[in-house]
Amino acid sequence: MSEAGGESRSWKALASPRAWLLVWIPILLITAAHYGTGPNLAWAHDVLRRLYYIPIVLGAFAFGLRGAMIASILTSLLYMPHAFGGLHHYHHDPGASVEKLLELLLYNVIAGITGTLADREVRLRLEQQRVARQLEESLEELKAMEEQLVRAGKLRALGELTAGLAHEIKNPLASLKGAAEILSDEIRPDSPRRKMIDILNKELDRLAALLERFLSFARPKSVSITDVRIEEVIEPLVALVEPQARKQQVHVTWDRSGSDLTVRGDKEQLTAVLMNVLLNAVQAMPDGGEVTLRAEPCTRAKREMCLIRIADRGPGVPEEMKDKIFDPFVTTKEGGSGLGLAIAARVIDAHGGFIEVKDREESGAEFRILLPLKGADTRDVRPSHGS
Repeated sequence: MSEAGGESRSWKALASPRAWLLVWIPILLITAAHYGTGPNLAWAHDVLRRLYYIPIVLGAFAFGLRGAMIASILTSLLYMPHAFGGLHHYHHDPGASVEKLLELLLYNVIAGITGTLADREVRLRLEQQRVARQLEESLEELKAMEEQLVRAGKLRALGELTAGLAHEIKNPLASLKGAAEILSDEIRPDSPRRKMIDILNKELDRLAALLERFLSFARPKSVSITDVRIEEVIEPLVALVEPQARKQQVHVTWDRSGSDLTVRGDKEQLTAVLMNVLLNAVQAMPDGGEVTLRAEPCTRAKREMCLIRIADRGPGVPEEMKDKIFDPFVTTKEGGSGLGLAIAARVIDAHGGFIEVKDREESGAEFRILLPLKGADTRDVRPSHGS
């Protein structure tokens, strides 16, 4: 029984103002009317005798079997002296003894039946609420999995397209680089044209680096699945990022309560993913702030997983970009390639995990990375091989 259902059926609830209003005061008022009504008004005694059913039934619906039975026992104890006692100061119920005995029996029978039915109704309602919550959670999980599949399909298609374009560009770029190096050797260091050649070499190197990033997105490395302790990934990562964070007056806080968790994954690739997300969080706060990291166990899609939260207090992710933040070539940073989060999503997908972004209640964004825990079902972990 839920906390709310349990509270309404507790002993404490039977002394609440609601219990007094619905049960105890009506019983006392009916009893007072019984004792104060003369024996010549037999019809009034018949009515009052039956009015006891109202607080008993109300006690059943409000407080369950316990409330109904206590109300019926109290009613019986209060009514018996009036029905069969010898107190000459008060009037007596003139009804037949058989009727009064039957009434006393029915008080308790009705209390037992209505209380049992009321408790059953509460249990059924709570069970329906539990099933509804499970369905809601399942729908959320299915939605997350659907988004993951759609994202994976996009990444795969764009990866193939990128691989083809990169190969087409790679050969002409290599030729340009070779020609630039030849020209560089022929131009004297003090020549005015030397500066132009240096710029050309620099830009060609930048294009080559960008091309390699495209290729790494199109053909990610194979995943070597091992047991990885979260502490062994996050601790050196935080130490590595702290100098840059300090320059931007950003404080990186790591909640170590989940540091003993062990996940299934490729340590090198997971480190790269977390580094990318953590640096994004730091760079989202150019005027300073706080980034918090936390790892905790959770269940997603009926699998035991480790949830890694990386939260910042920056401007957050614009609403129109939330559905495509993990798509290739989508970026909120000026001059960014838009491949960092796309590659991160592809790596986490290859691990059989999930990556998502949520708004924080105060301000900022929270990236959530879910990875299979050690010992959990890892059937969804898909090794990704370059083609």
